[in-house]
Amino acid sequence: MATLFAPERRLRTRILRLPRDPGEKCGLEVTTEMTFQIDSGIDLAGQEVGAVNSADTVAKSDKVNRDDRKTVGEINHPDPRMTCRDVNVWYGDKHAIIDVNLDIGKNEVIAMIGPSGCGKSTFLRCLNRMNDTIDGCRVTGEMMMDGNNIYGKGMDVVLLRAQVGMVFQKPNPFPKSIFENVAYGPRIHGLAANKTDIEEIVVTSLQRAGLWDEVKDYLEEPGTGLSGGQQQRLCIARAIAVNPEVVLMDEPCSALDPIATAKIEELIDELREHYTIAIVTHSMQQAARVSQRTAYFHLGDLIEVGSTDQVFTNPKHQLTEDYITGRFG
Repeated sequence: MATLFAPERRLRTRILRLPRDPGEKCGLEVTTEMTFQIDSGIDLAGQEVGAVNSADTVAKSDKVNRDDRKTVGEINHPDPRMTCRDVNVWYGDKHAIIDVNLDIGKNEVIAMIGPSGCGKSTFLRCLNRMNDTIDGCRVTGEMMMDGNNIYGKGMDVVLLRAQVGMVFQKPNPFPKSIFENVAYGPRIHGLAANKTDIEEIVVTSLQRAGLWDEVKDYLEEPGTGLSGGQQQRLCIARAIAVNPEVVLMDEPCSALDPIATAKIEELIDELREHYTIAIVTHSMQQAARVSQRTAYFHLGDLIEVGSTDQVFTNPKHQLTEDYITGRFG
């Protein structure tokens, strides 16, 4: 049974703009314009039909129910850098991460999204054992990298954190010169045999972080004297100076202005050629711009994982759709 649809209609919203100066007149400003289509509610036989399109009803019924906490989507990756199986995290008696299984692929950007307190940052910190520094934190499960369980006995945590670097929410350069901020890691890990090697690492790292042209004449100036966006790129240069395999980013742009954020996002896309990147973000727009895969967390459960396009345009789980469309979070 075919259904007639009314032609497109436009809705314009106007706001009365009050005068800023005594001699200025009031004016109307058009702020938004939306185009939408209305179901006429009449089929070709002249019978009334429901206003809700039946295809929409079918699509909704295809979503996994909110009460189903099992992960939907493809947790596996054909070329994984890290594989996580049955990961659980407790803070004392609080079960923060519940049976999470996820692969992180080589040379991909995977975004972890979800409301505050959902466990995404906790899971991210598990990937280089940063949770070890928190009293009362207990982690179980298996996290494999290069054939080794990073939580296994005998794992050198210092070496692990060189292989899995981290950039934090707020820029935290060392109280040293720009040069020493970047040179510190390679020096303590013995990655450079002489001063020439150190200089080469510093220059390469600053170039990859998109900061070299801005600081090349000020390398002996303190890193703390840079702007917020420059400090965050300096921290990224510091992280990649030890040649890690994975770079973790915990809301790296939350304290930055839009221009600095755009530079970091461009940088993330460029760094993907050399590193695997896992990023936690509260900005769904940012996740959509920079990542190839997206993992959605809710109350400690990994609810859905899949390609970023699929998760944002056609989520399989009702909770994912609720979060993306702004029903909560």
